[in-house]
Amino acid sequence: MSSHSISKSFLIIAIFLSSHLHAFPNVSTRPECSSGGWVVSADFLAWYASQEVASIYADVVTRFGVIPGSWGAPGFNFKWDYGFRIGAGSNLTYDQWDTTLSWTWFRTDAKHSIPFNPNATVGAEFFGAFLSFALENNDVLNTSESLSVRWSLLFNMFDWELGRGFWVSNDLSIRPFLGLKGGWIHQSIDATYDNLSVNSVATPNVGIEHLKNDFWGIGPSGGINTKWRVRDFGSHFFDLFGDFSAAEMWGTWSCSDVYSTSIPTTSSVNSKNSSLGALMCRGFVGIGWDADFRTKQSHFAAKLGYEMQIWFNQLRIATFQLQRLHNDLTLQGVTFNCRLDY
Repeated sequence: MSSHSISKSFLIIAIFLSSHLHAFPNVSTRPECSSGGWVVSADFLAWYASQEVASIYADVVTRFGVIPGSWGAPGFNFKWDYGFRIGAGSNLTYDQWDTTLSWTWFRTDAKHSIPFNPNATVGAEFFGAFLSFALENNDVLNTSESLSVRWSLLFNMFDWELGRGFWVSNDLSIRPFLGLKGGWIHQSIDATYDNLSVNSVATPNVGIEHLKNDFWGIGPSGGINTKWRVRDFGSHFFDLFGDFSAAEMWGTWSCSDVYSTSIPTTSSVNSKNSSLGALMCRGFVGIGWDADFRTKQSHFAAKLGYEMQIWFNQLRIATFQLQRLHNDLTLQGVTFNCRLDY
């Protein structure tokens, strides 16, 4: 399609919307009490973090006799953990807009271990340990007999929104909004390799590796909140909702990997900081309940549903096989939200 055709199509759409805009209801969804009032909210989060290839942190070779019998590549499974989101805002008098500022905090970790097996050897996948395992002071440090590792993730994010909710039919409302998202996601990995092999001979030496994948970013965000009214009981209501948003952020990643042994030796991977675009998408769907009280001088709303956030290309540490990773971080689980307009 030519640029002229695209421009003509946009012009037709603009003319149609301009001529029919008056046909769309513009009644605000704001409670009667809230003109110029304040808003506070609190969310309880029960989330599960997952990270693509997160990550093949070791390889385990099991031997039957002389010939290797199997090869395993264990990965991480985070556990369910809890977090919170708190916010405050105001229902503006200008054109019945509203604005909110919120902070989301979530922390989780995972611990794994590979126990000693006389018929198995453990090799490193993270680049710092692999460098040392490959060649260190002319001694080949190629395996260990056991491994314990802990992966921690800390999520801190701030969101500012400016939006306006209005009814598009008797029982369907939408709230488009624009805003700003900023914060950081810090990840750290601590691994201990026991009984290192030197020239294929087991020794009591221990290797310790510390990696970090620290991100911070800021950028514009936008989205739409939708609500379907199922039942109206006069002073309280039952709804279905779907909230969707995305953010384009300017982000910086700081990654490092330091491995040291009791021999002693040290190897490190010094990665230059990456300053790149960061994209995230969020969805939150479920059921809601609204209620007016104090003769409609206050309004309370609760939401319970499933929330998912996808942070694209979030994990960027270096591994032996893939070099620098570009793997997605997913946060998902149950979110329970309470909001008070007064």
